[in-house]
Amino acid sequence: MDYEYDLFISYAHIDDRSPFGQEKGWIDLLHERLSVLVSQALGNEVKIWRDGHNLQGNDVLSGAIGEGVTRSLLLVPVISPRYVQSDWCNREMEAFHAAAPPPAAAGPGFRSRVFKVVKTPLPEHLKNLEPGHIRNLIGYQFYGGDESSGLLREFSPDTTDKHYWAMLYRLVADIKQTLIELKYPSGALASSTPSTSTLSHAAAPAANVSHANAAAAPTPNGARVSPPSKFVYLAETTSDLTNERELVRDELRQRGYGVLPEQKLPLDSLEALSKDVRADLARSALSVHLVGIKYGSTPEDDARSVVRVQEELAAERGAADSGFQRLLWMPPGLATPALEVSDARQKTFVAELQTRVAAGSELLQTSIEDLKTRVVEKMAPPAKATARTDRRSKLKQVYLICENRDRALVRPIKQYLFKHKFEVITWLDGDANAAANLMDYHRKNLRECDAALIYFGSGDEPWVRKNLEDLEKAYGYGREDDWCASAVYVGSPSNEQKEDFLTHMVPYVIRNFDSFNPDDLSEFVNAVESAEGGQS
Repeated sequence: MDYEYDLFISYAHIDDRSPFGQEKGWIDLLHERLSVLVSQALGNEVKIWRDGHNLQGNDVLSGAIGEGVTRSLLLVPVISPRYVQSDWCNREMEAFHAAAPPPAAAGPGFRSRVFKVVKTPLPEHLKNLEPGHIRNLIGYQFYGGDESSGLLREFSPDTTDKHYWAMLYRLVADIKQTLIELKYPSGALASSTPSTSTLSHAAAPAANVSHANAAAAPTPNGARVSPPSKFVYLAETTSDLTNERELVRDELRQRGYGVLPEQKLPLDSLEALSKDVRADLARSALSVHLVGIKYGSTPEDDARSVVRVQEELAAERGAADSGFQRLLWMPPGLATPALEVSDARQKTFVAELQTRVAAGSELLQTSIEDLKTRVVEKMAPPAKATARTDRRSKLKQVYLICENRDRALVRPIKQYLFKHKFEVITWLDGDANAAANLMDYHRKNLRECDAALIYFGSGDEPWVRKNLEDLEKAYGYGREDDWCASAVYVGSPSNEQKEDFLTHMVPYVIRNFDSFNPDDLSEFVNAVESAEGGQS
């Protein structure tokens, strides 16, 4: 059977009534806007079927409407309290499900052909009436919490409601991508005016074929679009970070990556939750975990939050596979007075994450834009090695870590290293204005600098130990090479704690409580210069 339509909009007619008596209702506007925006995104007109008649529950699903349901590539059900109670809407859903190809030919293996639009949240007593085929789909929620009242409210289709339009554009982007993958499979000929009817059930791309091995598919304009070559496990998070998660998801989807999980995670048991999470992690090259101030939901038989369970299972996957990577993100200032965590369970979880960054994982506490950038960097193929002919590429970078109070004391050290043609990058720890905003800068330097020199001046031994631990954590932040040299410079003012200081964590411990003597740094400098690529 051939497909004649791109989309079938399934809805309850009561949901198209405008509470303001306007001529166009919510569904009218959705239909109109999907038609325009998806057509513009694809470069050709999309064909949308939508029933405009009021039918009774005992009417037969046949004729034009039945043809519309069964001959549509994608289904867009508009979920509402009325929708789930409508026999007619349920028949449309059943008809689409029955007519859809079997799983082996259903299209993209990570994505449903049903785009669930949730117009109005379902009351608790109606949730079990939602059709089973779509109950676990995450969907597109056109409602949210009202900031003033705290109550849930529908997004307004008015042109001024930014939440409505953000969700609509997300829906459009996903529909566009799925139509491209379904209508222009590998080997198809590009056409400026493609017909939906050219795709039959037999021609639909197989869902169990890995997109990593699939050839690029031509778009309506002849350009080839690569289906997702890798999957990212974007862990479910708490309500305070829903918007941030959606921004990361959109970035990945727009770049052609598959984003998992596609369905809601089960909460009835830890076993069911773990099974689903492990299955999706096994398909993913990277997991991303957003951790905020809330602890979140827990499985019915376990006290750990879903956020924590996902993180622990991802760590388990990383321990078994060195190629698997993890990114953990927290809002800047989390667990400080600026963004205080009140739940004791979450306090413990956040503290653990901030102190145990394992190999293959990276913790960011910076803007969401920085997280998006880092995720894309992680998923990008490694750059090919090139000859190091550029003068700047040969410069060795020395990371000079000190307290802000010791700025004047480290100046001679910095100048001496600079004369040896090292690029000296200084981290002034203890700068109140920099602490919250520049932690990602600190981690970037830990990843990229060739050598590190910790100045033990105004700080105490715990401060030094913390920075020594950071040198080890650098590998968890994404560092690939060993430090070509690392040292602790124990300088003035002198005290008993400094005189007793010993460590095996760095090869060089330099003591000088008097004025700077260049000879003190000779071994450190020689080690940096003799490393591959250094300048002598």
